[in-house]
Amino acid sequence: METKQVLKSVLEEYQRITGLRSYIIYNEEDYKSASEKNYFCKCLKLSSKALKKCERCTLDVFAEADDENKVRIYSCHAGLIKWAVPVNYNDLHCVIVSEGIIAQKQMEEADQWAQYLAKEYGLNEEMLSHNFKIIHTMNERQMQASIGLLKDLIAYHFAMIK
Repeated sequence: METKQVLKSVLEEYQRITGLRSYIIYNEEDYKSASEKNYFCKCLKLSSKALKKCERCTLDVFAEADDENKVRIYSCHAGLIKWAVPVNYNDLHCVIVSEGIIAQKQMEEADQWAQYLAKEYGLNEEMLSHNFKIIHTMNERQMQASIGLLKDLIAYHFAMIK
């Protein structure tokens, strides 16, 4: 099985188990902001100003994860907590980026956050609020377990193709 197909299988299993979608960035030129699967992010990216910030944030984290070859956990400019997991297998080098989660405290402040983002980027507040409220919430332990699961799925699948 081709390594890119293996990663596709990993992401499908990861989504089935956790409910989180992810996408793969192979290099800076390959990055396409539309790859983002999160509906909140898709709504936010209707603003060209927000889109530029999203792309800069993701590309910076991609470069850090790729260069340092370690997981990077970060909060994007819109408040989502994401992680970037580097993948190195033979000649395949890429980074898997999570769809993003929020903490329970962020959920409690969802309306204020949506109001701020709507004003900042000239977007519909109701649309942002609705989509912010359906983002997965996790605590620190759950987030770390999710990252561990993704890394284990990658290792398992690559071990099976040797």
